[in-house]
Amino acid sequence: MGVPLERFFTLFAVAGSLLGSVLCFVEGCLLVMESYAHYFHILSQRLDQSTHLVHLLIEAIDAFMMGTALLIFGVGMYVMFVGPSSTIRETESNLLGLFYMKTPPGWLGMESIGQAKSKIGHAVMMILQVGVLDKFKDIPLVTGLDLACFAASVLTSSACIFVLSRLHHQC
Repeated sequence: MGVPLERFFTLFAVAGSLLGSVLCFVEGCLLVMESYAHYFHILSQRLDQSTHLVHLLIEAIDAFMMGTALLIFGVGMYVMFVGPSSTIRETESNLLGLFYMKTPPGWLGMESIGQAKSKIGHAVMMILQVGVLDKFKDIPLVTGLDLACFAASVLTSSACIFVLSRLHHQC
């Protein structure tokens, strides 16, 4: 029994997403190691330059979140398009004879394209939230109004993510 052509082409998206995920996780780990090196350099020189350390950690969080989004997308695409279907018997593998996944992982929670879009949308919103915080590191907070605007923007973006998560649970 041959592999349908659309399932074969979907493997490119799955492989690209999973490889991109690995690259993001490696980049995040390198940023965390760089932040440790910077922290120990600050301690040894008795400097008070923690802003660069915070910047490195925010970039690491961003890389980890992007890697997680790519991982969820890749596994979701695999489960929906390449994974077990009625055309594959229980004894056969479903990845060109190399791998068999009886059931999708519980953390995936995707059974349709709509659910995949929702999961990726949530991940993108979280990445944008980290980006908002990253942009504020370069803005000096001189007056009380600056601090109030900063707090209001963080509250607003966090409230948007909260509302988005509540809308998702009601659907």
